[in-house]
Amino acid sequence: MSVATSAADSVPNGQAEVFVGRLRESDQLAACATRVRDSEAWLAVVEGEAGIGKSALARRLAASMEDFTVLWATGDPSETDLPGGVISQLVRRVDRDLAAPFPLLAQDGAVGASANAIGGQLILLLGVLQEARGPVAIVVDDVHWADPLSMQVLGFVLRRLWADRVLTVLLTRSDAESTVGTLDRLVRSLERAVRIEIGGLGEDDVALVARRLLDVRLAPGLVERLHSYTKGHPLYLRTVLAEVPVQTLSDETAQRWPAPRTLRASIKTLLDQLPADSVALLEASAVLAARLPLATVGQVAGVPDPAKALGPALTAGLAQWWPTESQSPVALVHALQRDAVYDTIDPGRRRALHLAAADVVGTGAAWAHRVAAAVSADPRLAAELEQSGTAEAAIGRNALAATRLQWAAELSDERVDRERRLLTACAQSLLTMQPMTAMKLRPQVEDCGPSPLRSCVLGVMEMMSGGLPAAEARLTEAWQEALADPEPGWVAVLAGTFLAAIMIRAGRGAETADVAARTLAIGGLDTATTDLTRTMLATGWMWDQGPGAALRHVEYLPTEATEVSNDQLDSLATRGVCNLFLGRIPAARADLGTVALRDRQGAGSKVGHLSLALLAVAEYVSGDWNAGMSAADRAQAIAAAQDHVFGNAAAGFAAVCVLAGRGQWDAARTQIDILDRMNRAFGSPAVETMFWALSEAMLAQAQADPAAMLRSLEPLLERVTDGADEQVRPRYKLWWLWQQSLLVEALTGTGELKAAAQALDALASEHDGTGYMRLVVARLSGQFAEAQDRPSDALTIYERAAAQTSGASDEAPFFRAMLEHSYGRLLVATGSGSRREAARWFRSAHDRFSTLRAAPFLERCDADLAAIGLAATGRTDSRALTLTERELSVAHLIMVGRTNQEAAAELYVSQKTVEYHLSNIYAKLGISSRRQLGETLRTQQS
Repeated sequence: MSVATSAADSVPNGQAEVFVGRLRESDQLAACATRVRDSEAWLAVVEGEAGIGKSALARRLAASMEDFTVLWATGDPSETDLPGGVISQLVRRVDRDLAAPFPLLAQDGAVGASANAIGGQLILLLGVLQEARGPVAIVVDDVHWADPLSMQVLGFVLRRLWADRVLTVLLTRSDAESTVGTLDRLVRSLERAVRIEIGGLGEDDVALVARRLLDVRLAPGLVERLHSYTKGHPLYLRTVLAEVPVQTLSDETAQRWPAPRTLRASIKTLLDQLPADSVALLEASAVLAARLPLATVGQVAGVPDPAKALGPALTAGLAQWWPTESQSPVALVHALQRDAVYDTIDPGRRRALHLAAADVVGTGAAWAHRVAAAVSADPRLAAELEQSGTAEAAIGRNALAATRLQWAAELSDERVDRERRLLTACAQSLLTMQPMTAMKLRPQVEDCGPSPLRSCVLGVMEMMSGGLPAAEARLTEAWQEALADPEPGWVAVLAGTFLAAIMIRAGRGAETADVAARTLAIGGLDTATTDLTRTMLATGWMWDQGPGAALRHVEYLPTEATEVSNDQLDSLATRGVCNLFLGRIPAARADLGTVALRDRQGAGSKVGHLSLALLAVAEYVSGDWNAGMSAADRAQAIAAAQDHVFGNAAAGFAAVCVLAGRGQWDAARTQIDILDRMNRAFGSPAVETMFWALSEAMLAQAQADPAAMLRSLEPLLERVTDGADEQVRPRYKLWWLWQQSLLVEALTGTGELKAAAQALDALASEHDGTGYMRLVVARLSGQFAEAQDRPSDALTIYERAAAQTSGASDEAPFFRAMLEHSYGRLLVATGSGSRREAARWFRSAHDRFSTLRAAPFLERCDADLAAIGLAATGRTDSRALTLTERELSVAHLIMVGRTNQEAAAELYVSQKTVEYHLSNIYAKLGISSRRQLGETLRTQQS
């Protein structure tokens, strides 16, 4: 069974496909294909000016890869606002039965879904295709015209192809501003990526093209002149060869031959030589700007016999035809030729063709043709476009809404209507978080009359340009003006939402809560906006009053996370974050895990990326470091694909917790440096500052350096003088218990015992005595007693806490191990109890540290055991320590009962990747089954 159509099958008939030269470029692509066959995923970005031969090179590659399944898509300037359009093209010709399990990949399936959810399904489909036939090639021509969602999906997928036989080839114009930055970042982020630049053909290749097209050998001087004039540009070369008579070109005695005109003039010359019906067919094809059935193009052209009219157009090299496909589609050969033909059409004929086209294409494409047919202001069409744009916005198609509203503005005859529609178009464009289009309209926005909407749009533009103070001023102005209206509407909601986002970044909780509450009071909000605004309200209170107060604002949620509806996932994520900050880890995992699962299935929560990053932190605290590192890795991939800076900061912190805990100093420092640069780039807002500072403190803790811990925490602290005393305390309520516990440890370790006593008292009074923080507070209390030379008190504290072996002890093995290690050390130092008793606690801590692969803590425990003449014993299987982070992620999911497909879906990788890693895991552990895997890892954890 064929699973997909090869790109080679899509090469049109009726047109000579001349391919010469490009040996270096072909060899580079062939080398990538060879590596892909050896189970290495590769990306090749092919760059060159329009018409230089990128598509021909890709078609040549596809034709040579008979063992590959080729998925081909082409970006179209008319579809840059269609969410997921390129992705749906890629899977359009995949066998329906194979594609059926992946509904988000369908044309309308992507609406409202996140890029990672769509990307996850594409990765699974790629795995299925590899299983069915072998390696896969993804080719996207004119990727500079791909819609933003598809680009995000591709970026996410390429970063998750761990062990797949997938070659991705992206063809782009070298001067395409829309993708330069995106592709640069993508290439830099991948280990296996290559850039291939295509220039003009050399003289020998120019001679070969001329010989193949004209069946004559040109004199060397004429070849040199051809090369000099065309610069080896294949499309220009073909046009010249079609225009200049063969006799003239082949006459070696000719001193001159007619200088070819520009491409557009040359094509006009070709059109003048064609029959009227052929010209009409080409004109209709240029207006339709798409590959469509021959009968449809003939209907628009008004040609009675389109098949007869097609022949001369094919001979002239202007048309291409796919006669073996259903309905025999046709199109112009190249976008440059399409533009040139379009420019030759007189205005009256062009208008008639657009009106005819609007009657035969789909509803979405018809709008563009109706607009193109308008020759003056059209209030009726403008009103229809505004209505259509509003409807698209209601279902989350903001980019489409922006385009139609902009058209409506251009067709408006009244200034008030024109400005309203222009500003609304900009607002919709900005909501896509891809502000390039809206930014280009800024001069027009500034020319609009004063209004809350104008202030709002300019404020969001400032925010996305990094000018937060100016953005806040603009948005505050818009917010206050909109609220002053007797019936504040969506402008107030929009301004309030972005204003709250700025305040949250700055850690101004009370102001955030006030703005969110007043936004909710406006009423009439859709369910998604209502939930997001409630989330901001609760988050504001979290910053200002702490997570306990914030929980009261999400009490309307069902107790069980699984019973929460998809339109309340942002609130559920907020509840999960509150539970995490309060130390209620099982509840946090349940809430955040549910959001992550629903988001993976396509629910599209607004804060799904952040909830996954904080789920990684919850997994770290619970002792499931493999799951934590895996979640952090996925969160960083999502943040990278969607430019979620906040989510990236949280994910980086989660990764540092595990990396530092395992003694992977270089990897941890790399993550911290990224956080530091991010913090500086954004002017040190509260959010980024917190994650950076906490990451530095976690690294210092793992390195047993309390002085460095204290220095790291300094940006988060405020020092309050009360008479002669100075109190040191965290500045922010967010994550207060975590910050405070690190502060107590740092102050105690540096001998600042007076400040440590105050900090410890505050920590004990705020903590409710439950969860993993019970172990943390006990350890810190014992260490403080030791520092005060009260060893007997410290022993009592350790003994009582260590004796409680259920609940938080089982949920947080790392924190229990730290407590047990401190207990054992004090027993040795004081001579209290027996050597055997101290060894018991050392070995218990050792086994827990070993299970977590907490190398620096394990080394210190080993040293203490050696100091009393003992070596670590236990059932730890050292073979498991050789597993990589990715292998551990896979092993963990398989051990808890996930199937290969379920594990692949959860990790955002293909089933083939899971199988590849399982094979390596089995080899390293010397096992051969899933049951043995579970036994081996459970032995390590016992």
